[in-house]
Amino acid sequence: MKKILALLFTLIASAGFAQKSIGVRGAFTGSTMTKFDLIENITPDFKFLPSGSAAIFIEIPLDANFSVQPELAFTQKGFKVDEAINVGGDFLGINIPIGGRVNFKTNYIELPVLLKYHVGDKEAAHYYVALGPSLGYMADANMTVRVLSIFPIKTNLNNNMFKPLEFSGVAAMGFELPVAANMKAFVEGRYQHGFSRVLDTPIFQLPVRNRTLSGGLGVKFNI
Repeated sequence: MKKILALLFTLIASAGFAQKSIGVRGAFTGSTMTKFDLIENITPDFKFLPSGSAAIFIEIPLDANFSVQPELAFTQKGFKVDEAINVGGDFLGINIPIGGRVNFKTNYIELPVLLKYHVGDKEAAHYYVALGPSLGYMADANMTVRVLSIFPIKTNLNNNMFKPLEFSGVAAMGFELPVAANMKAFVEGRYQHGFSRVLDTPIFQLPVRNRTLSGGLGVKFNI
């Protein structure tokens, strides 16, 4: 790991005089978690929770096709249970009434670092792929319960129930094209796979991990 980081820093330093880009990205996300016993004897399917994410980034060229892209991102993750079943019971200290439907949401500040490969000429319209790790900090968590799908009850959850840091991997594919002299626009799809457990319970080591799909748009500017 140390050798990989040393090589990465060497490549970035060697590209110190290359033309960099800064940019912003917004995306629509769908997230879920690996399944676990939500309530005793009841294991409903976790469906994708629709939400959003936003990021700023800098892209640093390494050669004609490769670049490295550190980011600062805000991402909402979680799941929903929406099956018209009589859930009824207790989850993370919150009482869920009969007929309740659940939206469980966490907010993360994340630092992905992606290695990006541009397919073809970077100055023309082209495809690209990107892959890399991400470190996330969970800022807060909340759960919304809808009784009979009508009355929303929103409750903030105790952060002590969750691990504050999450390590994950990101894979992306996109299409980029010039739209002005020093400006490019892009459309991108991503998959983020959480490796760290989300819940931090003192007794049970529940294998609860985030899974996130997203699709979005962005722009970047040469600097």
